Amino acid sequence: MGEGQLYKIVIAKPAIIRYQETVLLYLYDNFTFDRAAEIDKNIIDRAGTLSHKPARGRREKYLSEAKEDFRFILYKEAKHFEVKIIYYINEEESIVYITDFFPTKMHPQRISDHH
Repeated sequence: MGEGQLYKIVIAKPAIIRYQETVLLYLYDNFTFDRAAEIDKNIIDRAGTLSHKPARGRREKYLSEAKEDFRFILYKEAKHFEVKIIYYINEEESIVYITDFFPTKMHPQRISDHH
């Protein structure tokens, strides 16, 4: 990982589906439209920060048996709304693959459903 190196970010289809069907649904059901749109933008912006120093995320313990080194960064809006942005890094291609946007209030064993 070279200093200043930029990584391309790829969001896997299951992550997009979870985001649309779980995260966005929750946001628009529990916040005003404007606030939900702002939080949506903030989550996507937070995911975008992985293009710089992606290895800073913590290892995801529920995926420790997977062949990839899954990590996550946390987006926290309020004590009742946190999302783990789960990903792994392909160093050879300088790509960060986001595999899930996992609401922390869901049962942790469900993380493996998408991996």
